[in-house]
Amino acid sequence: MAKVVAPFLIKGTIDDINFVVTADGKNYARARGKTGITSTEFKNNPIFDRIRNQAQEFGQCSKKSVLFRQLAVRFNKLAKDGSVAGRANKLLFEILQEDSTQPQGQRTLAEGLKTSDGKKFLLFFESNKLRPLDKVLKIKEHSTPENQTVTLTDLIVKEHLDWPEEATHVHFALATANWDYENDSFDTCYSDEIILDKESEKQTIILSTDKPLENQLHLTFLFIGFAKQERKKHNFLHRKNNTATIIAFHNP
Repeated sequence: MAKVVAPFLIKGTIDDINFVVTADGKNYARARGKTGITSTEFKNNPIFDRIRNQAQEFGQCSKKSVLFRQLAVRFNKLAKDGSVAGRANKLLFEILQEDSTQPQGQRTLAEGLKTSDGKKFLLFFESNKLRPLDKVLKIKEHSTPENQTVTLTDLIVKEHLDWPEEATHVHFALATANWDYENDSFDTCYSDEIILDKESEKQTIILSTDKPLENQLHLTFLFIGFAKQERKKHNFLHRKNNTATIIAFHNP
C-alpha cells in the first residue's frame, strides 16, 4: 500500500487506484482488487465444471419446457399462474437427474423420462398452483389412461367442488396428449366439455378423448373451469380460479 504525500487530500479513483481518506485524516492509495472472472477463465478452469454442466442440463430442460407447456394449451389459457414456466423448468430438470446412464453434463431428459420415477414426477403438475386439484375436487377421480377416460362417480357439484363465490357453472374437460419428447413433437386430443350448474343433482360423469396418433408417452390432463352465467352466455372466471392438472400417464 502506498501512502500519499501532498499538501492536499485526494479522494476517489484514478484508473485502478483508489484514494482513501481515513477518519483521522490520513490519506492513502490502494489498487482496486480484481473482481469477477473472464468468460475464458470460466470456460477453461476445471473448478467451474460442475456449474457449467448444470447450466447445460438446465438449458436443455428449459428448451424442452416450451413444448411441454403446449401439450394442453387450451386448458393452460384458462388455468394458469405466473410461475408455471419456472415450475415446469424445475420439474423437467428433476426428471433429467433421474438419468443414471450418463455423467453430469451429459444427462438427458429423454433418459430421465424412461425411468419409472421420472414419469411419476409428472403426476399432479398444476398449471395453476393456486388451485390444485386436491383442493378444488373433493372426491377422487378414476382415470383409465389406456382408454383415454376419466370418471367422476356420484358427483354432487355443489358439495364436491370448491366454488369461487361468483361462479354459477362449472366446465369439465379432458385432454390426452402424446408427447414425443425425443423429437420435440406432440399430438393432443380434447374431450367435449360437460357443463353443470351449481345446483345440479348427483350424477356420474364420464370424460373421454380420442386416442392420439402416436405412441410415445400419453399424458392425461383434467380441466375444471368455473364460469358465471350472464344472460345466455357462460363467461369463464379469471384463470386464477381454474384448474388444469396432469392426472395420469401411459406408455402405449
